[in-house]
Amino acid sequence: MALDVVKKESSFQAWVEHPASHIVHHDARCCEEARMWFLGYARSMQISALSRYELRAPTWLSQLFTWGPSAWPIAWCELVKMKTLDCGVFAALAREAFTAQGFEAHPAQALLSFNPTCTTHWKGLWKKPPKNPLPEPLKDQKKEKTHATFPWIGNEVVYHELCVLEMEGNQAKFYDSTWGNWFTPDQETGFGALLALRTECPRLLHWGDKIFSYGEWIDL
Repeated sequence: MALDVVKKESSFQAWVEHPASHIVHHDARCCEEARMWFLGYARSMQISALSRYELRAPTWLSQLFTWGPSAWPIAWCELVKMKTLDCGVFAALAREAFTAQGFEAHPAQALLSFNPTCTTHWKGLWKKPPKNPLPEPLKDQKKEKTHATFPWIGNEVVYHELCVLEMEGNQAKFYDSTWGNWFTPDQETGFGALLALRTECPRLLHWGDKIFSYGEWIDL
C-alpha cells in the first residue's frame, strides 16, 4: 500500500491534514486589476495556442514564473509582481485558467515518490530566503508573512498541489501546473510516481478504477 510508505515519513500527519492553497483577494481594486490582467493574459495564450483540442492546459505558466519558495499568505496584487512561485500558487492559477475556459476546476493534492538526492536538493533550496522582494505596500506587514513553514519535503515522499477537472461522465483529469503535464491512472511506480491523491471537488469523480469523494485521501 502506498500510504504505508508515506506513513513512515515524519511529516505524514501534516501532509494529510493540510488544506489546499488559495490566493487571497483583498476585495479591492489592487487585486481585481491583477486578476483581470492574469485572465487577459490567459485568454491571449489560449487564442494563440496551436491546438486542435478544446481543452487547453496553461503550460505557459512556466513562462511567467519559475518554481520556488513563496511567502504565505499571498494575494493577487502581490503574485503578479513575483518571479518565483510555489506549487500551491501554480495550481491556483491553473484553476483560474481552466475555469475561464468553461471547465469545472478544483484543488487537488498529491503525495509523490522521489529519491533522497532530489529531496535533499529541495530542502537546501527551501532554506534560502525567497528571491521575490515584498511589494512596497507590504513591507510593514513583513512579520506577518511566513516562508517555508510547511514541511512539504520528506525523505522519499513530497507533498504537491495539482488541479483536478470534472469532465464528461464525472471523469477526473489531474493536471500538474508546476511542470505542465497530465497524470494518468495507469502511471508507473518509481521516480515522481503518485502515491496518494485528494480532491476538493464536491461531487464524486472517477479516475481509472478509483472513486474520489471530497477531502478523502485515496491510496494509489
